Amino acid sequence: MRRNGTSSSSMSGTATAASAAQSAYKNNGTLLASSRPHGLYHGHGQIGGTTTTTTRHAHRVNRARALALAIGAPMLVFASLAMFSPAARASRAVGGRAANDGRALEFGAFERTAEPTTAAAAATGKPKPIGLDDVGRVESPVVPMETAAPEKVEETTTLTTTSSSMGVGAESRKYAVVIDAGSTGSRIHVFTFEPREGGALRLLNDDFEAIKPGLSSYKDDPTAAAASLKELLAVAMKAVPESAREKTSIELRATAGLRLLPGQSARNILDECSKLLGEYPFKFDDSSVSIMDGADEGAYQWLTMNYLLGNLADADGNGDVHTVAAVDLGGGSVQLAYQVVPEHVDSAPDGYVTKLKAMGNSFDVYTRSHLGHGLMAARAAILNVTSSSDFGSPCVHGGYDGEYVYAGKTYEAKALASGSDHDLCHKAVVEALRVDAPCEKRDECSFNGAWGGTKAQGSKRVYLSSYLWDRAVNVGIVTDEEIDGRSSVSELKKHASEACSISLDEVTTKYHGVEEKDLPFMCMDLTFAHALLAVGFKRHEWEDFTLVKQIEYESKPVEAAWPLGAALNSM
Repeated sequence: MRRNGTSSSSMSGTATAASAAQSAYKNNGTLLASSRPHGLYHGHGQIGGTTTTTTRHAHRVNRARALALAIGAPMLVFASLAMFSPAARASRAVGGRAANDGRALEFGAFERTAEPTTAAAAATGKPKPIGLDDVGRVESPVVPMETAAPEKVEETTTLTTTSSSMGVGAESRKYAVVIDAGSTGSRIHVFTFEPREGGALRLLNDDFEAIKPGLSSYKDDPTAAAASLKELLAVAMKAVPESAREKTSIELRATAGLRLLPGQSARNILDECSKLLGEYPFKFDDSSVSIMDGADEGAYQWLTMNYLLGNLADADGNGDVHTVAAVDLGGGSVQLAYQVVPEHVDSAPDGYVTKLKAMGNSFDVYTRSHLGHGLMAARAAILNVTSSSDFGSPCVHGGYDGEYVYAGKTYEAKALASGSDHDLCHKAVVEALRVDAPCEKRDECSFNGAWGGTKAQGSKRVYLSSYLWDRAVNVGIVTDEEIDGRSSVSELKKHASEACSISLDEVTTKYHGVEEKDLPFMCMDLTFAHALLAVGFKRHEWEDFTLVKQIEYESKPVEAAWPLGAALNSM
């Protein structure tokens, strides 16, 4: 991309440019038809301490403990005598604080009632704990994690985190295995739960490992694709006791990468993976391996989010709704999911309501994935709307004259001579959303021809994540150190308007953490984020919302990713 000091178009004045541009945007935009969906996995929120990134053979804590016990027993008498010497007492006086500060903290090694975070307080209606600021922001707690020397370092890099166990009987635990087969790699989660009264489940562990490349890299060798999963399955075999394997479900859900493979390549890979999983002693059937669509991702993420917030345990069986809605803005698509009240289930058009189960309860969830309206895809759609203008786009910051490439297609990205303009940009964004497109129920549409659902208790409170979080960090609504925060649609509009009033050079200095490739499009991104909530999802009449990167679960921040929801739904 190139940047010039001025636009290539010549204008006699600013007013002329704005007027000419405004007339050029009427009825001339079409939505980008083919857009690549995004994956919803944003990191790995493990339970049991601060996430550790290491190699395939991660810290072997239990082995270190066993070795320490074997060596320590014969030395006990000598240590008992030595520890009471004057020198030892002086040493302890100096070093005791450091030793205590660095000790391991096992997940669940103690029981206490934690004060709710901003996110939890907003979801449950409880007052925020003392110590939060007026905006209701909370910083992520720092929890040390037990470590030991790694056994081995190999060239093939994987990510591993294994949580510490809680002090409950292993025979009472339940397990679920989920393989997230993404475009860049495959990841396994082995979730360990403690059963509670009434079908409730308490998350104890998430044994996690990731490998690269993804299954789609083996498009010409499906046998090799399946074989790449063997080291992940070894994690499951180690984490799940032999006595529990027959009752433990295993599932593989493929996302963006396999969706894009031509012909029968994806089907052949999945068939080989099914054969491989069938050789292991876990609970498995023909439905256990599939390509997951965006709607399912949204539904499972909704389940994860509400589980971590404690909302699923509040289900009382009489139809009352205690859950929150979830909007996840990815690169290729945006998902909305919320619980539908019983009286609205039968009137919903086919394909919009999914039945999920968890914690001994079932939930009817509206879920819709709007392909082509993730943040990166939306840029292409908006530039497509403004492409017929010879004057440039009102959504591109002044001083930029370049290109934008998405899904293999190149779009002209040139600013108006007068710079970006919020009102004109908003008009182009709304046109790209296609809010006038008809849907299954007249007067109940959201955008792009989709039924928007019905405003009710399940969609009253909404949590926003992914790119919506990122842009909020950029403009200072939340900070990098926080895990959640509260804001409003009107505040988002204010930031969008401010962004559209400055030049490209000012964007560079005004905003925090914006990648260079995103700088020309901050006006566009923020205007789209506001229009998505205020216009696209207007049926739900949101004003206040919660931005979330992670959710605090039993005093530890956890990523609200879909695999946990899939595990809960399988049990």
